[in-house]
Amino acid sequence: MIPPVAVTITLIVLVAALAGMVVSWRLRGRRQRGLALPAAPETEGAVRAEADGLYLATTFAGRPLDRVSAHALGFRARAHVAVTDTGVRVDRDGATPLYLPAASVTGAGTGTWTIDRTVEPGGLTVLAWSLDTDDGPVPVESSFRIDPLPRAALVAAVEELVGIRSAAKGPHDDA
Repeated sequence: MIPPVAVTITLIVLVAALAGMVVSWRLRGRRQRGLALPAAPETEGAVRAEADGLYLATTFAGRPLDRVSAHALGFRARAHVAVTDTGVRVDRDGATPLYLPAASVTGAGTGTWTIDRTVEPGGLTVLAWSLDTDDGPVPVESSFRIDPLPRAALVAAVEELVGIRSAAKGPHDDA
């Protein structure tokens, strides 16, 4: 039989750990309060590519272990991703849809790991985009688990969208 003191100590440690996680998540949310989603485009235009998959996480670009928790970006969900003429729309189960105008999307590619998931080489779809703050855009990367065929079409459509935007700017225009 397990002594009651050991059970009590174990329960106290468990409750303290859970309380620490809750406090940490709330503090992270408070630090990220100034992050704003980009303004949604007035019209979406024609769909260039779309895919269903699993939204995994959004992290700050260059800080792959620093999860973004603002705007429910810190929660995994089933998702539908559509690249349109004006940007990218991400519909996540249980969350407000994300509308990312072409101006805030900076690229797409594949990856092997994100904050809490490792897969086969190139098994993740990574969408690079920017959140808005008073100090300017903050680059972030959203990771998705999407089947290979729609993944390739999605990445190509985003790269085409970014390429069209870049080609439309003059040589002296700012990003």
